[in-house]
Amino acid sequence: MVPFVLTAFLSSILVLAAKNPKRGLAFADNNSARDLVHANQSNSAITWQYDWAASPSSTLASSGIQYVPMQWGTNGIQNLANSVKGAKVLLAFNEPDLASQSNLDPRTAAQLWKQYIQPLKSSGIKLVSPAVTSAPSGIPWLQEFISACGGCSVDAIAVHWYGSGSQWFIEYLNKVHAAFPSRPIWVTEFADTSTDVNSKSTYQHQPINAVANFLKQSTAFMDSQSWVERYAWFATLIRHIDSPIFNEPYLGLLDSSGNLNSLGRLYVTP
Repeated sequence: MVPFVLTAFLSSILVLAAKNPKRGLAFADNNSARDLVHANQSNSAITWQYDWAASPSSTLASSGIQYVPMQWGTNGIQNLANSVKGAKVLLAFNEPDLASQSNLDPRTAAQLWKQYIQPLKSSGIKLVSPAVTSAPSGIPWLQEFISACGGCSVDAIAVHWYGSGSQWFIEYLNKVHAAFPSRPIWVTEFADTSTDVNSKSTYQHQPINAVANFLKQSTAFMDSQSWVERYAWFATLIRHIDSPIFNEPYLGLLDSSGNLNSLGRLYVTP
């Protein structure tokens, strides 16, 4: 059962100010309930959320914010139709071009799409492409996937981006748009991450003002482009991510107590 106070916090966002139809929350795995409380209670622009799963927890389901399911990899794909009943949008395959993630070649992904994902189109679900990385493999992977998936309904293109500097982020999005000009783009993970000093795996964190400036500049650009349909900062979380490339403590939108930090307040502001 969701505690009364949590339910009250989650429902409060529904009566608050102007929403941004593009801006979403990416709830990182193993989040505690307090993450959800403090993210969703805000006077915020947030209009959608996802957590890399095919169905929401009871807390997310009752938040009143649109939940977007994802078929992360191959596990459970046979039950996908039942898992996503009532959904309006489906995300597919997380970073298939990366061996440590869903790790699918384009042709296998296309076969799975035709068998399990394409049939969902008949129920009115919008189908978003596998979400590739911004590595050199990403765009070619998507191009090969779309070629192999002839006749498939790929309604939008999903990408991820990590790096340092809004100009590089914007350049990448323009490159994706040029490759797929007829499809809107979903940026389902993005963040300003640590830089590799002299390419020697000596990672240097960005100062908070640099991360905040990146967030403001990147979201302003995406909000101004009709071909960017939705985006979600990585990530809504409290826990520490044990990776040298991610900015700590300037990556998550919540502080160690589960309250919105300065970055979180900036992100949820209309």
